[in-house]
Amino acid sequence: MVELARRALQGRPVTAQDLAKRCHIPDKYLVHILLQLKRAGLVRSVRGPQGGHLLARHADGITLLDVVQAIDGPILEPLPVQDGAGQELAPVWRAVSAGIAKALSSWTLRKIIEAGPRTPMYHI
Repeated sequence: MVELARRALQGRPVTAQDLAKRCHIPDKYLVHILLQLKRAGLVRSVRGPQGGHLLARHADGITLLDVVQAIDGPILEPLPVQDGAGQELAPVWRAVSAGIAKALSSWTLRKIIEAGPRTPMYHI
């Protein structure tokens, strides 16, 4: 998604093959991920010789929470304490889940790009 966000700044779609190569993700696995992201309304595809994949929304409107939930579903659902012996931990796990969701929702794709390393500048 970060690579798609970088390319969105250039206004160019990215083919799945190029994305897989640049991100070191197996083609078949990436296609599965792209379908999940498309169903969630985060990615759209463009057909044709200059086609590929683009963000469906602006990079500042897509959070890490959106991406994680599109691929993995709700955070810590179901809670990892389903038996009677672990029920006293349920409030703790709910708090952990809320904390994770809050942290993930505070990072947008644009924010990640801006926080990342800058292209090195060479001086002669």
